[in-house]
Amino acid sequence: MKVSINKVLDIFFPQRCIGCENINKINKYGFCESCMTKIIFWNNLPSSFIWHLAKYEGPVQKAICDFKYKKRESYARKFANWIYDFIKENDFPQFDAIIPIPLYWKKEFLRGFNQSTLIGMYLSKLLNKELLIKVLVKIRNTISQTNLDGEQRKENVKGSFAIKNNTLIKGKKILLLDDVYTTGATISEGANLLKKNGAKEIIIFTIAKS
Repeated sequence: MKVSINKVLDIFFPQRCIGCENINKINKYGFCESCMTKIIFWNNLPSSFIWHLAKYEGPVQKAICDFKYKKRESYARKFANWIYDFIKENDFPQFDAIIPIPLYWKKEFLRGFNQSTLIGMYLSKLLNKELLIKVLVKIRNTISQTNLDGEQRKENVKGSFAIKNNTLIKGKKILLLDDVYTTGATISEGANLLKKNGAKEIIIFTIAKS
């Protein structure tokens, strides 16, 4: 009897839920049945240009934090699968290319990866869309937004991005991708800069909104 390598791996290294680390009935997004019932899905408005999958709490919050701070890079594929299904199952606006929100080079070096870029890599393949990772760049290392209010967040990220090779975005509809939307200061700064440099339309998409 032939046994697949995946079944062998599942026996010795079972998949764990990214929301609670349970090993029972994990779906392709990485969550168990119990965690899926705890996720509060975001009520997106039709024809909106800002989209989110879920609220930033519970299993989703844990999964995103572990992804970034515990270096669970494999979560990127799971998040990409979730975004892909969401786009296909909803009346989602058309776009030409994906741009992930960049990290400052030093922060990305210390973390080892940019979480938005990793998700974008998988998502671009699933959707057969161009991934542009050297157009929007972070040129200033901003302080953490966590303890800042709305106006302070806007001021903190002001002028922190730059555009390189704007010919790649001229006249295009761009999906601007990030993990978490709080006040929107960071992703709005990037979106405005892309528009000023010739992008036709910006669609903002995050996994979660706090």
